[in-house]
Amino acid sequence: MHYMQKVISLIILLSYGCNQHQTINTEELARELDSIMVLDQKYRAEMQEVLHEFGWDSPEMGELWQKQNEIDQSNLKRILEIIHTVEGYPGKSMVGISASSTAFFVLQHAPDSIQQQYYDLIINAAKENELDKSLAAMYQDRFLMHRGEPQIFGTQLRSEYQTDSLTGERIKRTFVWPIADTTNIDSLRMLNGLGSLEEHLNSFGISRWE
Repeated sequence: MHYMQKVISLIILLSYGCNQHQTINTEELARELDSIMVLDQKYRAEMQEVLHEFGWDSPEMGELWQKQNEIDQSNLKRILEIIHTVEGYPGKSMVGISASSTAFFVLQHAPDSIQQQYYDLIINAAKENELDKSLAAMYQDRFLMHRGEPQIFGTQLRSEYQTDSLTGERIKRTFVWPIADTTNIDSLRMLNGLGSLEEHLNSFGISRWE
């Protein structure tokens, strides 16, 4: 009798778990992810203009970052809850193409330890066509760059500021983060939904041949 009670209890728990997973409202989840995406870009959209007018180290830029960081922390907490609830990446088959990129952006803006923890989740989501390969490539490159290692796809650029010794003018220099192997870089980029490296760099006003 005691054994049968255990079996019945296990069946009830399993049934509850299955029903809980089935009752996820994917349309509502997609709308929530779209809203999170808007918040993820809320102050980042203003930063380029503020950077041009006041500079990277200005109080104006610092204020924007403080606001965005608070949003990022809240977004990350919710995205991790969603990943736990759906038991995986909230991708295309669940929430549609638009909302499928939200978790990627939030995780990409997370601390390095979180990026590392969910690295395999992002890569596997792209392999399973739940996330655009181009986004997974960006995530992979960014992860490697933060570790001080060469990137693979050439998606990551860095900027440095130098002061002219004669004029005192602050000059911005943008360059591509070192790439592990440039031999077949364009073919690799094309396979992962990216344009040629030269086109990518030209959009930032630089060239791989400089």
